[in-house]
Amino acid sequence: MRNKKTITFFAITFLWSWAFWIIGFYYLKEGITQDTIVKFLKVFFAGVYGPTVSALVTTFFYDGFKGILSLLNKLFIWKAPFKIYAFIILAPIIFVLLGIAIYSIFIGNIGQFDKMAFLSIPTVLWAGLYAGPLGEELGWRGFLLPEFQKTFSNLRSSIFIGIIWFAWHIPLFWAPFGTLVSGAPISFLPVTTYFLMIICLSVMITWLVINSKGSVLVAILFHLSINAGIALLFFPELNLDFKKVHLLSGIGMFIFTGILIAKNKLEKKISNSHR
Repeated sequence: MRNKKTITFFAITFLWSWAFWIIGFYYLKEGITQDTIVKFLKVFFAGVYGPTVSALVTTFFYDGFKGILSLLNKLFIWKAPFKIYAFIILAPIIFVLLGIAIYSIFIGNIGQFDKMAFLSIPTVLWAGLYAGPLGEELGWRGFLLPEFQKTFSNLRSSIFIGIIWFAWHIPLFWAPFGTLVSGAPISFLPVTTYFLMIICLSVMITWLVINSKGSVLVAILFHLSINAGIALLFFPELNLDFKKVHLLSGIGMFIFTGILIAKNKLEKKISNSHR
């Protein structure tokens, strides 16, 4: 039954999201105009909610209202160590600042620092909340992560979810926006970098969720913080190259994820040696 449950989740998630996005491509077939983009946006956002819709439908089918309440309760788990919330705020900023530094050294001028950009942070966060985190995390981390953890280790669960998460985004590669490789010619290096970034983010979010007693709220907040790219707001001249900066920020993600995995393995060895 466990396999049927996850297969049902995958089927609904991909059918829901990809169906809406394919409709969006139909709207764009006559070219990108203000009218077609508005139409695309409507179905794009509907598609983004595939994982959440699927989690709710699948849970209701297999576990009933009690399961739904248990799943939704994860949205309200807010008690977590201070380091979790500090990481949610600071880590994405550090990752992007590293990306900006690498851009400055190897690619080009980053422009002037806009100290008044902090005024736009609330608007960016509010708008970004609906563009991914709310539509995805109840599915990926609220539903799928606990299901995988019944069979696999935390690390394997993270990697498997990362692969599925990446695959779910694939149609958006050919959309005007939606991923870091959207709106540009598809090539090996950016796609591979994006794939590895998704895997790293999946590992980090699993770590956050485990250390916050299964909180989906924490997953949503970190996803939002990553998507917002707050540090970039202070360098408006990089707006045209923001995708490249975000891809470069993956270097910080790779380093931290490597440290996180190595640290956890070391802790397991120490724990096992004391038994």
